[in-house]
Amino acid sequence: MARAQADGPLEAAQAALVSRLAPATRVQQLSWSAGETQVLELGEGPPLVLVHGGGDGAYEWVPFMPLLAQEHRVLAVDRPGHGLADPFEYEGVDLAAHAATFLTGILDALDLGAVDMLSNSIGGWWCATFALDQPHRVRRLVIAGHPPGVTRDAPLPLRVIGLPLVGKPLGRKLLGSPSREASRKFWGQVLVAHPERLIDEFLDVDVEHMRRNRDSALSLVRRVVGPRGVRKDLLLGHRWLELAVPTLFVHGDRDTFMSGKVEAAWQAIAESNPNVQVSSVAGAGHLPWLDEPDLVLAAVSSFLN
Repeated sequence: MARAQADGPLEAAQAALVSRLAPATRVQQLSWSAGETQVLELGEGPPLVLVHGGGDGAYEWVPFMPLLAQEHRVLAVDRPGHGLADPFEYEGVDLAAHAATFLTGILDALDLGAVDMLSNSIGGWWCATFALDQPHRVRRLVIAGHPPGVTRDAPLPLRVIGLPLVGKPLGRKLLGSPSREASRKFWGQVLVAHPERLIDEFLDVDVEHMRRNRDSALSLVRRVVGPRGVRKDLLLGHRWLELAVPTLFVHGDRDTFMSGKVEAAWQAIAESNPNVQVSSVAGAGHLPWLDEPDLVLAAVSSFLN
């Protein structure tokens, strides 16, 4: 589908979601060194930059933004190849260098110095590596939903997409006919504990997002996950113990990315690094704020304040 043809339906679906849940949201386009992206902005006060996970876009934060905007100027950005950002091919990319370039470009474009960040999944990995390499730009970091980089554990559907030769066509087939029903099913299998709570407007954005960004999203999955799980070059190992920025890892107790091994690894990190806290949210999945927004808000607000 041509770029302009894909942008229109996604813009319309996003506008409907924003109109229903966060009508005061401001939308702007920003440039960085390798293209353009979109930022959704709501509220006033200290800036809080939101960095979404893999395969989604800034829209994943829209249901949560009004709660966060009670105390912050909330800025949700589309990562390259997601949402209404320019397409991007991830295979073969140095992700840490790419994340640093992108996040630096966005903060500079927004005229922001050191900021608080709230992130999810691979977005959490981006922000963690950014905080490790440029701690002067991150005041406090929240990672909501387990990121790669702690162990090699990954859900089976993602490992299948990471298979050599057959993974890419399988992924294209799996994501080739997006619909509300298919989106709700996938989110229930991998991303949330309560897919029945996802409203139609949210699912409509997800459908149009996948129609526009399928190839970019698949390239990211294949860059991050192989048939044996998370790729070895993404493992941060001892660097988690070097994280000097105050960090909260908040996860749902039904996060499909949280095996017993992963949970034990996070506990070991928190025990060895006094800058890291771990909090669990009952009844929530990989995007815990979509399942239990009040509980996640309480954890995030207590940490940031």
